[in-house]
Amino acid sequence: MDYINMKKFNKDKYLKGLRFKKYKRYLYIGIPCILVLLIGIYFTYSKFSVFKEEQVVRTTVGDFISGDVVVGAYIDGEYSKRLPGKNDGYTVDKIVCDNGAIGEWNYSRWGLLTTNVTQRSKCNVYFIVKKLNAVDSIVELVADNPNMFATNDQDSNVRYIGANPNNYVYFNCSDYNNQTASTCELWRIIGVFNNVTKADGSKENLIKIIRNNSLGEFSWDYKKNGVGTSTSDYGSNDWTYSQLMMMLNPINYLKSGYKISKDVIVDINNQQIYSKMGSYYNGTKGCKPAAVTSGTSFSCSAVDFTSTGLKNDITRNAIEEVVWNLGGSSTYSNVTASMSYERERGNAVYSGNATTWKGKIGLMYPSDYGYATSGGTAKDRSTCLAKGLWNWSSSTLNDCKDNDYLYNLNLYQLTMTSSSVNADVIFGIGQSGYVDNRNASGSYSIRPTLFLKSNISIKSGTGENSNPYQLRLE
Repeated sequence: MDYINMKKFNKDKYLKGLRFKKYKRYLYIGIPCILVLLIGIYFTYSKFSVFKEEQVVRTTVGDFISGDVVVGAYIDGEYSKRLPGKNDGYTVDKIVCDNGAIGEWNYSRWGLLTTNVTQRSKCNVYFIVKKLNAVDSIVELVADNPNMFATNDQDSNVRYIGANPNNYVYFNCSDYNNQTASTCELWRIIGVFNNVTKADGSKENLIKIIRNNSLGEFSWDYKKNGVGTSTSDYGSNDWTYSQLMMMLNPINYLKSGYKISKDVIVDINNQQIYSKMGSYYNGTKGCKPAAVTSGTSFSCSAVDFTSTGLKNDITRNAIEEVVWNLGGSSTYSNVTASMSYERERGNAVYSGNATTWKGKIGLMYPSDYGYATSGGTAKDRSTCLAKGLWNWSSSTLNDCKDNDYLYNLNLYQLTMTSSSVNADVIFGIGQSGYVDNRNASGSYSIRPTLFLKSNISIKSGTGENSNPYQLRLE
């Protein structure tokens, strides 16, 4: 009996030994696996630790990795699997990095710069809609695009220069929520002008824009001698009551003492001088500036601005009412861009003419044209600016006009400036690139020009012809 029991005991002991060896093998395999898992967890939660106060910082590896830095993107507070593009209308609100790393956003290269990276770290970049107004957005571009801007006029205004800079902008849109070539017109940004005097007397830095294409050919004015204050049969060069000013602007700017009766404007002597004022501004059918003789009625030469005029109140309300300078010049010969700029802001005008005008829509100045050149390889910008604008038609100065986006070889373009010695003479830019003078009664191309209100921002676009700036109007 004892022998049998001993055999059973030895058998049980033997079976237990086998089971121990079996489990021992599992332990040898399992323990290292558990250790590897624990080490992985340790590194995950130690190397990618987060600040407790920044609960939105994730500890998972993001989509953007560069060296020892993991970058996560948050757009308007929501995690994103991609970074917004440089021209998508976003700016960086803050950057939060762990493990002592410091992040700084490089806007020109549109990427993250990191310092103090001692171990693998994560930086979350928080993007918000850019709140910069259009003025600040353009000023920011100057440092990154020095060949496309100049700031060397007397007031250090920021101007686009060159044959075709990236200054295209959609304006006068029928639908600002869907800005395309079908719903908007193309305009060009002349630049950012400092301390522009507004109608209320305050000053602001404002963007000046000009219609890319001519609106058509019109006279500056054709009121003959004795009509209004005109002293010539070739019109008057006083912008404040010119027929062109009346066509472009609303009735708010009608000269003091003048009246409107059944759409017809009459002077203080009840003489008819124009009809249907503000047709371009209101986007309606109107009348071209046309000849009118003392003692006769104004005869309307019809023009239709229902498709080419301002399309809606959103556009009209985006235009700032400013004080335009009307200073003239006794001559166009050998007058440089800087001389034009000074004279435009001066008090030399034909006897009795106004030196300034409060309004919304005007024309470009000769100085706008002159300062828009970048020059070229044969004649650089400094050489061009040292020459009188009249001389730009010379074949030796082709670099001046050919590298100026305001030049148009097919158009004689009217400007805002008039003669200070002749009652009926205004200045324009010829097809050969020169600036000279013409009678106010002549019919020439006009490109409406205006200042945008300062609360307008750029929501998208690069300014290229294929991708114009889109404005956010408030």
